[in-house]
Amino acid sequence: MKHNIAIIITCATLISVVFFLHDSIYFKWLVVGVILLFLSIVALGTSFIQLNYFVESINKGNNKGIALTFDDGPNAAITPQILAILEKENIKATFFIIGNKIEQNAALLKKIDNEGHTIGNHSYSHNNLTTIYSTKKLKDDLIKCNQLINQVIAKKPLFFRPPFGVTTPRYKRALKQLNMQSIGWTIRSLDTQSKNKELLYKKITKQISDGSIILFHDTQQITLDVLPDIIQFCKINGINIVPLHQLTNHQPYA
Repeated sequence: MKHNIAIIITCATLISVVFFLHDSIYFKWLVVGVILLFLSIVALGTSFIQLNYFVESINKGNNKGIALTFDDGPNAAITPQILAILEKENIKATFFIIGNKIEQNAALLKKIDNEGHTIGNHSYSHNNLTTIYSTKKLKDDLIKCNQLINQVIAKKPLFFRPPFGVTTPRYKRALKQLNMQSIGWTIRSLDTQSKNKELLYKKITKQISDGSIILFHDTQQITLDVLPDIIQFCKINGINIVPLHQLTNHQPYA
C-alpha cells in the first residue's frame, strides 16, 4: 500500500514537472531528483522492516511485557546454554530457525519445543540471494523450512522473520499465499556485531518498554553473556518477559 502511494506521488510529480517546468533550465535535474528520491524511498522501505513499506510486519506487541526472540539457530554450542538460562528463569522465548540447520540439530529443535518455546520460520536458505528470489522460489523456500520443522515437532509455524529484515513485494505475495505473519522487532540488539558486553547491555536496556520485541541471535557468545543481565534488569524494573504470541495476540502455529 505504501509502495503504491509512493508510485502514484512520484508519477504525479513527474507529470507536473514535465507539464509546468519543461522549459526550466533545471528541468533535467528536477526529473533526476524525483526519480532518485523515489529509488531512495524504495531502498529504505526494503531495508527497514519497521516501516512496513512492502509487508505489514508485527514490530511491537500491544500488551504489557516484552518478548525475547532468537534468530539463526539452532546452534549446537550456544542454543543449549540459552535454553538453560531461560529454563532457570522460567521464561519462554521464540526461536526463528534456519531450515538448512535442522537436519544436524533435530534433537535440539525438539528440545526447544519440548521446553515450551515457540519456533518460527527464518527461511530455509538464509542467504544474500533470498531477497531477489521470485515469489515461487521464495514461497518454496519457506515451505521447505516449515516442512522440516513440522517433521520434527509436528507443528507448522505461522511466524516468519525475513532474513536480514529485508522485505519486497514478493515477500508480501508469498506470505499472503501461505497465510504467514511477518515478525519484525522493536529492539535490534546487533549482537552479531557487538564486542563489548556492557555497551550491549546499555544499548538494549535504555530502549526497553512495554511491547518491545527484542532481536537476539542464539549463535553469539556475547548474547549468552548479556542475557542473564537483561533478565535481571527486567525483574528489577517489574517488566514481564512473555511469549511472543501472548504479547502480540497472534497464533504461532497453523
